[in-house]
Amino acid sequence: MDRQTAVAGSFYPSNPKTLKKTVDTLIKDAPKNTDLKLKGVIVPHAGYIYSGSTAGYAYSLIKNNYFKIRKKITVFILAPAHFAYTTASLGCFDAFLTPLGKIKVNLAVCENLQKEKIFELNLKPHLPEHSIEVQLPFLQETIASFEIVPILLGEIEPKILAEKLKPYFIQNDNLFIISSDLSHYQPYNRAILTDRRTIEIITALNTDKLDLIDACGKTGIATAMYLSKATNAKIKLLDYRNSGDTTDNKQAVVGYGAFSISS
Repeated sequence: MDRQTAVAGSFYPSNPKTLKKTVDTLIKDAPKNTDLKLKGVIVPHAGYIYSGSTAGYAYSLIKNNYFKIRKKITVFILAPAHFAYTTASLGCFDAFLTPLGKIKVNLAVCENLQKEKIFELNLKPHLPEHSIEVQLPFLQETIASFEIVPILLGEIEPKILAEKLKPYFIQNDNLFIISSDLSHYQPYNRAILTDRRTIEIITALNTDKLDLIDACGKTGIATAMYLSKATNAKIKLLDYRNSGDTTDNKQAVVGYGAFSISS
């Protein structure tokens, strides 16, 4: 069973040529950062017109590190479940579809993770969800050969999740995508202050202040923080802005941050 697109034509263009051009432009316009020990990124998941420019910073970094690598990379995508209750739901479809083509799921890794009680095999939360889907066209334009392990997160302890994912995090052929927006629907200036506090906590790997993080993908972010602390990795801010910077509405904005995770 393949997972069909749910938000093509709304969150991003459904026409393949337009989509490819859009993604390539967003990546091209971002600074050409390099980090040879990149382990992952934290990246927003809103519509491309809102957060695509920030996402471009993260995927520009990925492209510089992975585009020329011809061996297959396994990409773990940790994203919040917006539409259904779950713990950690594995999207064990045969593949995810986008207008740019088919992306295979690493079913061997999914089957391995199913042995852990914290994971559940539940495809329904994935069907309407955008938080994984919007990352896929970017990945298709930045990595030559890859498969994905799609995981939607709900009520689960991030420290425990990090313990289960650590063996995969330390492998060189794996990349972690943490899909998350930051604060939601605050006035522009207040959002900046709220997001600044969140950014400071994330980059300091301050797991004692997880309750103060304001982000819809907080569980994935916290998991990345625990993984980073356990492996001496660092999380660095690449870009921050909010929807008030890309639209005229500054009364109720959503924050977007792109971060690198590197050892």
